[in-house]
Order: sequence, then C-alpha cells, then structure tokens
Amino acid sequence: MAASLWLIPPPGPLQTILQTLISTTLPVRIPGSITNPSSPPSPSHPPPKIQFKRLRYGTAFWTKITIEIHKSLSLKSLAVECRSKILPNYTKEEAEQWVEKYTTPAESGQEGFIPHLSLVYWGDEVEGTVRVGVGSDVNDAGVLMDDGEKDGVEEMGGWIGGKLVVVDTTKRVEEWKDSILAERTL
Repeated sequence: MAASLWLIPPPGPLQTILQTLISTTLPVRIPGSITNPSSPPSPSHPPPKIQFKRLRYGTAFWTKITIEIHKSLSLKSLAVECRSKILPNYTKEEAEQWVEKYTTPAESGQEGFIPHLSLVYWGDEVEGTVRVGVGSDVNDAGVLMDDGEKDGVEEMGGWIGGKLVVVDTTKRVEEWKDSILAERTL
C-alpha cells in the first residue's frame, strides 16, 4: 500500500482560502485538472512550522502546481520521525539523509524531500499563460509567499501545527478524501 502524509492547516481564513483555490478557482483556469478536496506517530517535537516559499511547477502529475514550503527545522524533524517510524526497515539516519535532498523521483530518479501544498494534479505541461493566471489567482486570494524563511508565520503565509493525516493514495484521487487511514492533531 502507498500512503502519503498530509499536514492540514487549522480552521481559519487560510484554510478557507486554500479550499476555495483548490476546489473552485484553479479548476476553472485549468480544465481537466484534478484537485484534492497505522496511526501517525505522536510527534515528540514542537508542532511544525509551515511557511510558504513560492509557487512551484513540477514535472509529475502529483506535483504539477504546488506551493513549495520552507524546510523549517520543526518540519524536517517531523518528516524524519514519521518516515523512520512508518516505513518498515527505514532508519532514522536514512530519513535524515532523505530530508536534506531537494529532488523527486520524477525529476532525478532519486527520492528527496520537497515539502509542498498541492494545488492541482494535472497531466499536461503548465504553459506560460496558465502560470501567470495561477500566480494571479494565488496572489489575489491573499496567500503570502517569501523566499526567505522567517522566525514566525504570517496569517496567510502558512501555519503552525494543524493536523497530520495518513492517506491511502493507491486509490483514485477523487477517492482520497474517503481513504484516510489515521489522523492526529499536532
């Protein structure tokens, strides 16, 4: 079984805006796209800091249009803990090496950690006019991104904590919302 770990923002204005972007605004701009409307370990570290970095256009269906997330120490710590506890025969040392790599199998054939918020799953290339439109939509929604990591998180620029969810991703994307295996509030 393949599973993904998702971090979901706590209820509030940012969660509402992200839900609108993902379920309503961007599918109109990109017809035919798909959006995503064992128990996770109890983290022994502070809640993760999620800070938006930039819009990122990937090559894989799963990462076609995302908001890249800064690799904060608290997020990397959570990723290492989850990966080493959930994946069989995966050591903490292997997880620590993985979390420092900045790549994906679709890009290099190697596994690495690029934390992101998926906005759209799509098979086609993302052309220039679509990129400009998506950038405008995200900006107009008030989502804040910053190339430099900050100590805190602005209200529309990310969140701290939230919910950790394990999702069975072997099913069709449309079925993921009903494929939650476990969840834990951070």
